[in-house]
Amino acid sequence: MENRNNNQNNKNLQDLNNQENYNEQNNYQGYQNYDNVDNSQYNDFENLQGMNNEQVAAPQKNNYGKLFLTVFAAFALGATSVFGAQAVMGTGKALNSSVTTTKEDKDNQQITVNAISKAKDAVVSIVNYQSNSSNNLESILGGNSRRSGSDSSDSSNSSELKPASSGSGVIYKKSGNTAYVVTNNHVVNGAKKLSVILSDGTNVNAEVVGTDVWTDLAVLKISGDNVTTTMDFADSDKIAVGETAFAIGSPLDVNLSNTVTKGIVSAVNRQIPMDVDGDGKNDWNQTVIQTDAAINPGNSGGALINNEGKLIGINESKIAKATSNVSAEGIGFGIPSNEVKLITEQLEQSGKVIRPALGVQLVSVNTVDSDTLKSQLNFEGKQGVVVRFVENGTPAAQAGIEKYDIITKLNGEDVKDVAAVRKYLFEKSKIGDTIKVTYYRNGKENTTSVVVQALNTR
Repeated sequence: MENRNNNQNNKNLQDLNNQENYNEQNNYQGYQNYDNVDNSQYNDFENLQGMNNEQVAAPQKNNYGKLFLTVFAAFALGATSVFGAQAVMGTGKALNSSVTTTKEDKDNQQITVNAISKAKDAVVSIVNYQSNSSNNLESILGGNSRRSGSDSSDSSNSSELKPASSGSGVIYKKSGNTAYVVTNNHVVNGAKKLSVILSDGTNVNAEVVGTDVWTDLAVLKISGDNVTTTMDFADSDKIAVGETAFAIGSPLDVNLSNTVTKGIVSAVNRQIPMDVDGDGKNDWNQTVIQTDAAINPGNSGGALINNEGKLIGINESKIAKATSNVSAEGIGFGIPSNEVKLITEQLEQSGKVIRPALGVQLVSVNTVDSDTLKSQLNFEGKQGVVVRFVENGTPAAQAGIEKYDIITKLNGEDVKDVAAVRKYLFEKSKIGDTIKVTYYRNGKENTTSVVVQALNTR
């Protein structure tokens, strides 16, 4: 009986080694399956990112089909375009009203009009072009065919690219003849070509400056010849629940570009679970602003502004269903402007965000069988992270951290899982900081100091 139990325990420990884990090098890569989320906390949420090229009309007709908004979801659903063939760029002008209003009403309306007028021309539409690989004989057979007397065709040639998806963006800076646009990473992900449509209908090519999968942000640059307005940043740390918020973007289709919806700030510092690599596990808890301003497919990357016309957030996602049987309305999320400002500065400078790292691969304690924790690791706690592997020469190795140590605190702050470790490193530490690490080894609590260093991305 004892031998059988030992064999079972060894098997459980082997299962721990084989688990999908937190690998600091691999997990900083630009994941391709960002929108394929399977999160049990938000089961059956509507995911509006990802559709085939046939669903997006050619840009020459000014009809780009569905625009997309990342939603934390178990499966992807499409959105139906409601437009005919005739493309009409909206002006946002209202008809004269016969409704009697008070002076206070008029003053409030004027504040709204002034805020939107100040910001709206800085909001753009973004079209993501990708290779049209469906029913492509060359893509099926592999390689490019070559005919006598003709050059080989290139599958990435712009003539073979078609609109795959669309979203919104915000012009936040103009330097010389170059303007910079911030949007969501999932709006530009996989693009072979990107075009930006300005508020006056001008279509310009865009170049990716940098992307960050963890914050779902990307920076593009475009010609500034026709750019007349840039967006000012508000201090998102100072916004309060109940403040007015306006969402500006291109819902459903670029024919509705510069659509404005109004709501309030419903919550601040909301934590949203993120599965960035599509493995069905929570990789990251993103801090967002919650709003009830209507956010629809196509608003991704658009502006969330205050009543001064300043940016308080970049619209990113919404909850469409709480469960398979319960729909949800008015629950949208934006990335806070202070984080947007920090990330865009780094992306402009180096094209990526360099973050501190320990140099370990981790597994959340709550994913490990409790019997294995007790019998093999002599640990009876309910939260923390198991060190699955320590990379040679890394800060963790230099500090004496070993395989199967269980980290429970960073600088005295409890860490319940892998996402919490990552969030602490990303948001509360910087390269070169010394972090006090509390860990258990063979049932005994220990502490060590780790000087975190820049991650060596591959």
